[in-house]
Amino acid sequence: MHRTVVVFCLAAAALAQQPDDTAFTAQRDAILPSGEELAWRALPWRPELGTALAEGNRANKPILLWAMNGHPLGQC
Repeated sequence: MHRTVVVFCLAAAALAQQPDDTAFTAQRDAILPSGEELAWRALPWRPELGTALAEGNRANKPILLWAMNGHPLGQC
């Protein structure tokens, strides 16, 4: 959602300043995440710890346990 708002604002600013799309394209490309930054999406996530531990032991690979308390954006 936040990225959509930023892209929309940049588009409005680019169109207001000049009619060609080169400035907008350059700004959009600068803020969009690269393929390397999105590589975490290809990881095989497991919702259950037991399943992840068993699979990690079979493949001799480590696991990442993500645990947190509260809302990820903090309290309002």
